[in-house]
Amino acid sequence: MTSDFSSDPQPENPFASPQSEITSAPVMPTSRTGKVCDGTCMDSLKMGWELMTHFFWPFLGYSLVCGFIRIPADNLDNIASMFGEEITDGMWIFSNGYDIFVAAPLSMGLTWVFLKAARYEHFTLSDIFAAFSRNYLHAVGAGLVKALLILAGLILLVVPGLYLLVKLAFVEYLIVDRKMGMIEAMKESWRITDGREGTLFALLAMSVLIFLGGMLLCLVGAIPALIWISAAYAVLYHTYCLVDRPTHEREPPERLSDSDNPYAM
Repeated sequence: MTSDFSSDPQPENPFASPQSEITSAPVMPTSRTGKVCDGTCMDSLKMGWELMTHFFWPFLGYSLVCGFIRIPADNLDNIASMFGEEITDGMWIFSNGYDIFVAAPLSMGLTWVFLKAARYEHFTLSDIFAAFSRNYLHAVGAGLVKALLILAGLILLVVPGLYLLVKLAFVEYLIVDRKMGMIEAMKESWRITDGREGTLFALLAMSVLIFLGGMLLCLVGAIPALIWISAAYAVLYHTYCLVDRPTHEREPPERLSDSDNPYAM
């Protein structure tokens, strides 16, 4: 397995030559930089695809475990019909509470796995529970507030909701990665995405098309589609971190060598 980077540097490209950016970036203490794109929608998808093929089986396994644990939040209707029961107020309250306090932080942990993979850091199944130990209260609060803001935006005129979805795209990463508070993470995501809205709108549109394409494959392709999308967003966030040279401090990560990856393809 080798690290693949973007094309030859172009002077007019602010994301050009990520290798030179990486050399002195404080978040990357070694030359092993993981997947880095040129900051565009298509290249993030390209690098996300390569990341998915390198780690497809652990990504698939972790996603299935996460999906199984999320069942009470995502499949209340199916569970009720399985037992021939109608959904009661108590069941609805439990499902929504489970979504807020368990399912949402669990999804943030899965985001953490994709980010660690994008950086070529060691990751294990236990990392999907990272939000519970690293920043639980802010993970719960941020997930709830972000969902309410986007829902309100979609109800208003759809466009405000889509704009918020783009501007708050990296809140989950910041909550788990940098252990930021809820408001701080939203402000930082807003800053990171400033001037990059076009790229993120394009990635959002492509993500919808990729997911719909996966759904058309007898639903079987939906999970690989979601894995590809998640990998692309992780690569893009990782690239922006390198380009922006954040001042936050992180412990030097333990790097994943080729021989340590039994899933490489």
